[in-house]
Amino acid sequence: MRLFISINFNAETKKGLQTLCDELSAVSSRGRYCLPENLHLTLAFLGECDAEQIAATKAAIDAVIFDPFEIKIDHMGYFKRNGGDIWWAGIHKNKTLFELQQTLTASLKKNGLSVEERKYIPHITLGREVFTNAQPRQIDPFGETVSRIDLMKSEHINGKLTYTSIYRRGKWTTPIVIEQYDPAWEIEFERIRTFLRPHISDLIVEIHHVGSTSVPGLLAKPIIDFDIEIESMDIFSELKKRLGKLGFHHEGDYGITGREAFKPTKPDDFMQYHMYVCPSDSTEFKRHLQFKNTLCANPQMANEYGELKMSLAKKHGSDIDAYIDGKTPFIRSVLGIC
Repeated sequence: MRLFISINFNAETKKGLQTLCDELSAVSSRGRYCLPENLHLTLAFLGECDAEQIAATKAAIDAVIFDPFEIKIDHMGYFKRNGGDIWWAGIHKNKTLFELQQTLTASLKKNGLSVEERKYIPHITLGREVFTNAQPRQIDPFGETVSRIDLMKSEHINGKLTYTSIYRRGKWTTPIVIEQYDPAWEIEFERIRTFLRPHISDLIVEIHHVGSTSVPGLLAKPIIDFDIEIESMDIFSELKKRLGKLGFHHEGDYGITGREAFKPTKPDDFMQYHMYVCPSDSTEFKRHLQFKNTLCANPQMANEYGELKMSLAKKHGSDIDAYIDGKTPFIRSVLGIC
């Protein structure tokens, strides 16, 4: 796989970056401009990696701990190139960002990865092979709170450059909240399901409510998890197109085979949710259903799980990765995984 590690942006920041691309294109005679979904801030470029190197990269990312921090995009510039320049949006001087990049680079080297030695200039590529009379300039600043970093896979799919996340680590920007079970969670899932089904029913097997909000009486984060089941990954490409038209972007599998994540690109009136697409034979999908059904059939076990989650949330605050890692032994025991 051809890999890099990046900071990915929310929809609002990408909208601002896309505006810069459009403005640049309007005053240029030629150029290849980045797709909105591909706009990102690279932390480290790794190139082609095999399975062993991917595992080493994930271990290196795991060793990097950082708190959420703010970044501001406040200028535009370019790298001079024969055949057209590379234009980019620049980040306001940010000590935390540089420290994160340096710590990550050191961790990658420690794990045996080859990393570029050139001076790090944080920038977001807007276009390549650009011919323009435009000049570098300051812009009205915009940005967001950075809380996660992603290991990204780069590939061409049907002639289109596509980036997808295969691993993600970081923290939430707010503390993890665990709430008492609310029957409204099931009602909210049905609202989402009712919205989606007319658009994709011919492509799917079913839409399943999974995760803690699907277990009556279980303490949970107030976030709906659901799996869209498809017969096989042969259906995925067409389903991805349909979901894209509905305003959902494919995020990748975050390193969990058999579970493709999607996120909304525009606000909706649903309760917060996590949406996944899984083939029927996916091991991860089967585990989702097994875990749900086991807890539904065993209230005492569900109560134990709820108490564990409450204690982990209090212990780890906004560190979602530590929270998830803390739950893993219990989940594996329920599933009978050694």
